[in-house]
Amino acid sequence: MQVSRPTAYRAIAAIATMSALAASTVVASASTTTTTPSKGSATSSLTVLQLSLLGNTLSAGQIAAVADNSVSPHNVKLVVTPVDSSVTGAVGQQTITPGSTATQVPSAPATASLPNGVGSITGPTFSVSAADNATGVLTSAALKALGSVTILTMPVNLQTASLANTASVTSTASTAEKSLSIGTIALPSLQDLLAKLGLNLNNLLDLLTQTNLDKLAGLVTSTTTGAVKTANDAVTAARTAIGANAPTSLSGAQSALTTANGAVTTAQATLTSANTAFTSALTSAIANPLTSALLAGAGITSSTTAAQFLASPLAGNAALASVTSAANAVTAAQTALTAAQGVVTQVQALVAALQALITQVLNAVNASNDPLASLGGVNVVTKAVAAATPTAVADVTVASTHVLGTLASLPVSQLTSALSSVTSTLSGVLNSVTGVSFTPPSIAIGTPTKSTSKTGTTSHAAAAISAVTVTMPTLTLPTALALPGVPTNVGGKLVVGQLAETAAFTPASSTTTKTPGSTGKLANTGGSPILPIVAALLMVGGLAVLRRRRRLASDTI
Repeated sequence: MQVSRPTAYRAIAAIATMSALAASTVVASASTTTTTPSKGSATSSLTVLQLSLLGNTLSAGQIAAVADNSVSPHNVKLVVTPVDSSVTGAVGQQTITPGSTATQVPSAPATASLPNGVGSITGPTFSVSAADNATGVLTSAALKALGSVTILTMPVNLQTASLANTASVTSTASTAEKSLSIGTIALPSLQDLLAKLGLNLNNLLDLLTQTNLDKLAGLVTSTTTGAVKTANDAVTAARTAIGANAPTSLSGAQSALTTANGAVTTAQATLTSANTAFTSALTSAIANPLTSALLAGAGITSSTTAAQFLASPLAGNAALASVTSAANAVTAAQTALTAAQGVVTQVQALVAALQALITQVLNAVNASNDPLASLGGVNVVTKAVAAATPTAVADVTVASTHVLGTLASLPVSQLTSALSSVTSTLSGVLNSVTGVSFTPPSIAIGTPTKSTSKTGTTSHAAAAISAVTVTMPTLTLPTALALPGVPTNVGGKLVVGQLAETAAFTPASSTTTKTPGSTGKLANTGGSPILPIVAALLMVGGLAVLRRRRRLASDTI
């Protein structure tokens, strides 16, 4: 059988067309993969010191750090406010971004004060930086100098500190963290506290009973040995000599002494009057002709005393009854005067003993520099990490705690109760005086809050804590006990170290999209290695058929 060339060519074209169609049908199922990069945000905030007094607020060392690459352009900034107050507003506030040249904020410490000089704050200084590059977004701050706080009614001593603060987002996590360390947080000594509260301690001690004097002294020294005990023993002996109604305070003893001296004055006047009456009665008797010889015979003259007359046998003579009565009145007045003088002597001894005790108590209070309470080595840590497994940390540790110079460091758990015992005693002593109202100071360690969660593929973490809160005392005083020009009953609160962190993170993801083709299926953009093989086989098969037909045609001819 002979096959014409046109027919053969048509066969080959058909085979080629089929091959092309087959190949195009397979290629139409190619697909596209889209990758979404990871994104996240981290915020970190800090207030080193915050003072609240008389309805006003002073803050020092505020930082608000943001690192966020989920927005365009990226939000990377560090807002530093050295000092802020409800009176002045923000002082020296500065925003640090990746393009900023500043490395220290502020360049010099800033200060803000409250009216009437009741309080002021000098803010800390920070080393700062911000970056936005291929490795991620980052803000950081470190403490260069702590600053200080001045509270007229209760000074608080802060010593040495360090800070590390960062907010960052990388390809694997969002992290906000900081650590703040303060060497010492100390309340004032007992003497400083009372003076700053405007209390005239000398006048107060005059009003305290022996029992309360002992309680006050017992806060700073021993009352069972030493000078205070010696003075106490003398007071007890003097009170015993007086009896059950003995005064218990110096003011009471001084009042009793005034009364006793008044009684002596009265007794002396009575005695003078009685002596005058006796002299008059005796003069009349001597002038009487009926009795003058009798008196003269007994040796009674105008210079005879009442005691001498009463010792003579004439004291019972009816004719001399008026002289005897006058002499008895003199004797009674003398006895009363002697008794009154004895009371004065006893009360004077008590006054002297109480004054000596007060001197010892005052010396002990003034000599004590031990703070009411102190915290040493305060370390605060907060951290929020949003990652595949989110974590949150908030904690405060204290290396040592002391209350009024206790030799052994107390566990933090015992700090509140130990300080409460001291301040309860102090409150009892002060509030025992009429017109005095005292609310003691307190110091508390903060309770942390933290949380983690996931919403879909996005992780969240948060942590916060207020490290140490000092509540200021209040004191209301009568005029007699108030120091001139010193404000009282101010109150207020100081918070040291307010830290907060938040973080959110969404990891990178990939999405594959198929392109619709002749089969109605989505294309695989990567193609398939079998396409050229199928096409080649079809072409080879077509050529083989053509050669076979040509051979058959040649054999036939």
